[in-house]
Amino acid sequence: MARAGRRAFLQVSARSFLTWLRALLLPRRQSRGRALFLRPAALAAGSLVACVVGSGCQYLGTVAREGRYALRQQRNPEQRVYKHMLTRQTFYVFGVIRPETVNVPADLPLAVAAIAAGPVAGEVVDVNHVSRAESYYGLNLPDGSYQLVVLADANRDGFYEPAEAIAVRPIDLSEDQQPDRVCGDIDLELPPSAPRYVPPKPFRIAVPRRREAALAESLFYPKGSIRSLDDPIFSPAMAQLGLYRPAAFLERAPMMFYALEEDSFRVPVVFVHGIGGSARDFADIVSRLDRTYYKPWFFHYASGTDLTQLSAMFHRIFLSGKVVPLGPMPLVIVAHSMGGLVVRDALNRCTGKPGENTVACLVTIGSPFGGHPSAKSAAHAPLVIPSWADLNPDSAFIRDLHRRPLPSALKYHLLYTFADDRTLKLGETGDGVVPLGSQLVAEAQREATVQFGCNATHTGVLQDPGAVARVIAAIEAVKSPLPAEHVRELQRGGYALPPDERFTLMEAFYVRNLGWYLDALASGRLQPADPFQRDFVAACRGERRPRTEPETAWRKLNEFYPERARLLRSVSGTPH
Repeated sequence: MARAGRRAFLQVSARSFLTWLRALLLPRRQSRGRALFLRPAALAAGSLVACVVGSGCQYLGTVAREGRYALRQQRNPEQRVYKHMLTRQTFYVFGVIRPETVNVPADLPLAVAAIAAGPVAGEVVDVNHVSRAESYYGLNLPDGSYQLVVLADANRDGFYEPAEAIAVRPIDLSEDQQPDRVCGDIDLELPPSAPRYVPPKPFRIAVPRRREAALAESLFYPKGSIRSLDDPIFSPAMAQLGLYRPAAFLERAPMMFYALEEDSFRVPVVFVHGIGGSARDFADIVSRLDRTYYKPWFFHYASGTDLTQLSAMFHRIFLSGKVVPLGPMPLVIVAHSMGGLVVRDALNRCTGKPGENTVACLVTIGSPFGGHPSAKSAAHAPLVIPSWADLNPDSAFIRDLHRRPLPSALKYHLLYTFADDRTLKLGETGDGVVPLGSQLVAEAQREATVQFGCNATHTGVLQDPGAVARVIAAIEAVKSPLPAEHVRELQRGGYALPPDERFTLMEAFYVRNLGWYLDALASGRLQPADPFQRDFVAACRGERRPRTEPETAWRKLNEFYPERARLLRSVSGTPH
């Protein structure tokens, strides 16, 4: 009976979708014997299926999967299934594991697990495997009550068990309390002694075995944040997973922040892809970026997620100054297609208060600020991808997108595209995907510092030489706030410090990457550029005790290696 019921539901789901599509696309006969004609909504439906959402098979698979989830939840509801349902809202929960006075071995496997209070008490709903303490974790959870449990594989048997809990924190999630469904600053402090944690039911979570090349470790970013653009996490398959199965995407890529290199003194440029896209879409622009002065960052997200939640997450990571504090360093943002909407809404959340990061330049490329006509027709589909619901021109998201002006100091470059390479050109004039009218809504034009039209297709624009040159020129107009002589000294790199247990990992980083710069400040060859550097110089001169890691790094360097000639100069941190 259960199997027959599932089969019947899947047949009805597929039949309802095909009936909907047939009603839009099949010709109908007008009265008075006139010729057959296509209903106007057919144009939008065709664009929806062919241009944006992708293959009908993938969509039908999504509808069928949602049906299976619904049947399963009627019998045995589970939070981890709700997490995967497009019809249910989830919350992004993240924070830092703070060891306080606890010394956690760097090689000890750690994880953060969300244990549900119900409907199945003790259910493991999500797990984030982190590399170390003092690093970020991220979870994706449906509404409800949970215990967030930090687990350490203390006996190194390859499994996490309740007895290995080293910190526990309760959390309640509801849209009444967290309307944007983004919960940051949920830090997990490790107490001096491990708590006695007794879950509602036992669990045993496997420590993942590394099947791919070892990920680059970072002293500044969360585990797995440093990648190359050819990494599988940026593959077309992952991009499609993020469109149709956002929760599955987040299980593999939970952090959304990615970089190509360790942190540095360079101006950050954040690239934001569109629907069904990935960081790899920007490969041509990144290859032209002068990495001597600029560093690429990426907001790599599940593009099927609703845009309000994505914009809140983007603001939290890149704009608030709480997750990535930049101080006086300016930020550049380059966003393609739907990514421009995510960024524009995130900028509405900026208040101008001290501590927020400063966006000096925004470049949007082919962004549908007026929504997409296909998304309006999608409202009648059996299942609507959440981001498509927001792209409906009549949606509240589109209506409120320009509710606040852009920061006055921001230079906004609006690039629109108009090459349509489709054989059958239906609907409004545009780039084959986004109509020109949507790219050039009055509100966007009014706030643009520069407008530039590109004779390129919607995705081809990211490889178009003229468009790439325009983007690079906009980026290079933003300069580092550091004096030129400081930048030149920073580019010299550091010293080839051999393995030395007397230096912490962070102290060794400063010596190997910024050693020449530290010496230039300490010797007076460079004048301090800010209060932090003035304190550094005071500590180097013995006017106060060293407190920060740059200060202790230089003191140890001077004590243990007074003759710098003993250390061959390391290669400059400038990437190639």
